[in-house]
Amino acid sequence: MLAKEAGTVLGDVVGRYFRTITTAALGLALMGGLGGCTPNPQQPHLPTASQSLESVLDASCPLLPPDAVQAVRIPQGTPEESIANVLNSYSSWVNAGTDILRGWAGTAGTVPDACLDGLAEQGRIAYSQTIFTTQTDVAWQDYYAGQQELTAQALRNAIGTSVDRIGNPGSFELLKEISSSATVNGTFLKFDAIYRPAPGTPADPADWAGLAKPTRWYVELVPFDGFFIINYIEQKPAAGY
Repeated sequence: MLAKEAGTVLGDVVGRYFRTITTAALGLALMGGLGGCTPNPQQPHLPTASQSLESVLDASCPLLPPDAVQAVRIPQGTPEESIANVLNSYSSWVNAGTDILRGWAGTAGTVPDACLDGLAEQGRIAYSQTIFTTQTDVAWQDYYAGQQELTAQALRNAIGTSVDRIGNPGSFELLKEISSSATVNGTFLKFDAIYRPAPGTPADPADWAGLAKPTRWYVELVPFDGFFIINYIEQKPAAGY
C-alpha cells in the first residue's frame, strides 16, 4: 500500500474550478470499490416483504438505491485517446444522474431541489472514489464540491426544460491538443477544451464557472486496475481564442 501525501493548491485561483491539486503518491487504500474482497460462501440475505429498499436520499425524495450513480472510468490508451476519455468522463460527471432524473420527472412531474442536490452529491461520491488517487484531502474535497455544483446545475436545467430534452446534455469539447507524453509511470496531457451547455440552457460562462469559455487543462494520469486515475489536474482560462 502506498502512502498519500496531502494535496496542494498551486498557482492563481480563478474561481473554484481553476485550481491545481496534486498528490505525490497514490492513496490506493482510499480508492473505494477498487480493492479485493473475500467471497462469502453463504447465500445473500433476502429482505422480507415488510422491509423497504434502502435509499441514500431523504425519505421525501424518490427512491435512489446505493450505487445507483456509476462513474465513467478513464480507459488506458494513447495520449490522444486519453484526452478524449478524460473529457468523456468529465462530461458524464456533469450530467451524472440525468437518466435517473428522467424517470423521476416522468412519474412525479416535479422534483424538489433538495433531491437534485442529493443526486448531484451521489455523482460526486461516485467519481471522487473512482477516477482520482485521493479523496480525503481538503483541497481535493473543495474541487469535488465544485464539480458537484456543476452537476446540480445541469440537473436543474434539465428538469426546468422538459423531460424529452433531458437526453441532450452538455458536454466538454476538445479545442486543441497542446502537448502530451506517456511513460510507464504516467501520461501527461496538456490541451484546450470548452464546455458546451445543453441546448436551451444558460450559456453564460458565469453559470458554468468559466468552463464555457476556452480552458487550458493540465492532467497527469497514472495507471491503476486496468484504467487511468487522475493524480494531478489544473484548469485555467486559455488565451488566443
